Amino acid sequence: METKLVRADRDTILGYVERASPVDVLAELIWNALDAEAMNIETTVAIGAMGVPEEIVVRDDGHGMPHDQVPDLLLTHGESWKRASGFSPNINRPMHGQLGRGRFLAYSIAERVEWRSAAANGDALTETVIHGNRSTPNAFNFDGPWPSTGPTGTTVRMATRQTSRVASLADGDVHLPLTARLAAALLALPEVKVHYRGQPLTPQAHITHDVNLDLDLDPAMLHGKYQPWLRVVEWSVDMRSKALYLCDERGGVVTEHKLGRMPPAPIHWTAYLQWEGFRDPDLMGPADLHVPDIRHGELLAVANRALVDYLNRRLDEQKGSILAEWKAEGVYPYQGEPRSAAEEVEREIFDIVAVVASPAIGRDVKQKKLSLRLLQEATRAEPSRTNRILNAVLDLTDDEQQVLLDLLERTRLAAIVQAAQTIANRSDFLHGLRGLLYADDTKTVFREVDQLHPMLVNEPWIFGDEWSLALSETGLTRVVRTLITQRDDVEFASNPVTLPSGKRGRVDMVFSRHLPESERTRHLVVELKRPMRLTMTEFGQINNYASAITGHPEVLGTPHDWDFWLVGTEIDDVVRNQYSDSARPGLTTNNPRYRIWVMTWGQLLDQAERRVQAFRSALELVSTDQTSRDYLQRKHAEFIPPSSPRGDA
Repeated sequence: METKLVRADRDTILGYVERASPVDVLAELIWNALDAEAMNIETTVAIGAMGVPEEIVVRDDGHGMPHDQVPDLLLTHGESWKRASGFSPNINRPMHGQLGRGRFLAYSIAERVEWRSAAANGDALTETVIHGNRSTPNAFNFDGPWPSTGPTGTTVRMATRQTSRVASLADGDVHLPLTARLAAALLALPEVKVHYRGQPLTPQAHITHDVNLDLDLDPAMLHGKYQPWLRVVEWSVDMRSKALYLCDERGGVVTEHKLGRMPPAPIHWTAYLQWEGFRDPDLMGPADLHVPDIRHGELLAVANRALVDYLNRRLDEQKGSILAEWKAEGVYPYQGEPRSAAEEVEREIFDIVAVVASPAIGRDVKQKKLSLRLLQEATRAEPSRTNRILNAVLDLTDDEQQVLLDLLERTRLAAIVQAAQTIANRSDFLHGLRGLLYADDTKTVFREVDQLHPMLVNEPWIFGDEWSLALSETGLTRVVRTLITQRDDVEFASNPVTLPSGKRGRVDMVFSRHLPESERTRHLVVELKRPMRLTMTEFGQINNYASAITGHPEVLGTPHDWDFWLVGTEIDDVVRNQYSDSARPGLTTNNPRYRIWVMTWGQLLDQAERRVQAFRSALELVSTDQTSRDYLQRKHAEFIPPSSPRGDA
């Protein structure tokens, strides 16, 4: 193994990668595969027991990295070989890279990265492996070459960092913006198949309008290049990508350009400014590690004005057709012509607000009529509660108002309020549950079956939002019958699931989630214990459950993975001695059939606290004994132990 250094210091590289989002990273890796002339690219995300990504893998079937070229490909800093080439060597595909720094982006989401690449070496194939570590991002270890049986291509394997940004890759919020980010390139390369977590990235499936806008610029500003054009794509769904991307003439994205405030048109859009000059090394220079020095201010100003004009035009078009539809249906709340100048202004404000809000108005005529009437009253009147809301908005700083405007471009105000309420409720529940489990006046009387368990059935998020509650307080036989064989109509009378004692046990909670990229399903079985010390008795119980379920003939050999959690307020030292991995506290058993974790309620609540902490801090929320008692009283009054201070709430 040989180690070589990049001519860039560690702090500069890490400063660069910290600005990158997970979408930036995934897009960069996919673009690298496109540059390598791949026809098939697949990204998988392995989710760990705690519901967070543990490994991300990007595979492609491109031409790979020949061993003798790897140092040039990996160690270049400031100017990539792609910058001079512009197009791939075999099929003349436009390449997006030019700064020679894209590979560093992996360290935004990964602690360790491995590139394993098979490429042609004369008439033979060889494989090269490159290792990188975030702790020394300016150094790479090269191994190989070794003979390879092929096929050609590169696999990038990343051991992920445990951060909130990386955790977002476990949900479904990445697929659409990633599709929009890559849309120009994917539309230009329809023969290429790109998948993320088992789902194809198909911008064509979401496009409702696709227009090219001509830009009129003085030829002297174009340095001998052809005139650029602005491509605006309208989407059928919210791609969360109202952005302007600078692309070459064939759709390869060079960088993103930050836009100012845009008109609030009721459409979902992404814009692509396409010009061959963005590939010219003499016209685009690196200002820092992330954004090229764009020397074309007038070009960008013209494109910005064209986009504003387009969105205003679409707003007017939508406004005309939507208002005409409402008037024809009889749901428009105004009749005849305005009777005064004040009413005319009121109508103008109402029309713009209503059209922008039209996606949320609904389709049913009665619902439309009610929604528009309420919106009219909100526009017209200012009762005390409206005054309070308006005053709160007016008290925002200019920057905070801009943030609110940006948010309202991407979501509904009601959704923002509901999200804040969810965080407040979760914070209060965690504070209150901790008190019930550990406070002297409740821990001795807090019962498992009729208090703790039903309370958590209504708050399953505490185990992780990625899980869906499948079964509660159910027998082992039903676990297998329902989750594995998908049958809920018959018992396995001839082959029930039994414990070593011959008895049929019951588990407290069972969660499930499907992993599309691996076509497997993971199950989480949680055994809850009231405030008590966990001993080998309880540990033996969870072991018996795990063995009985995963060893059943209906389960063996099926694409199902199993985790078992045992949770109590304290853990006996003898049980702690069963821990098998110091890097993963609580893991006692890890075999091909199942994993067993033993943890305290304190650990579980701490993990849940960390998931809401950033949002709670941003919202400046504080959970007190009183707010927690109020929440428990509203949501879980029947499950609170009588000796706790519920009567004071």
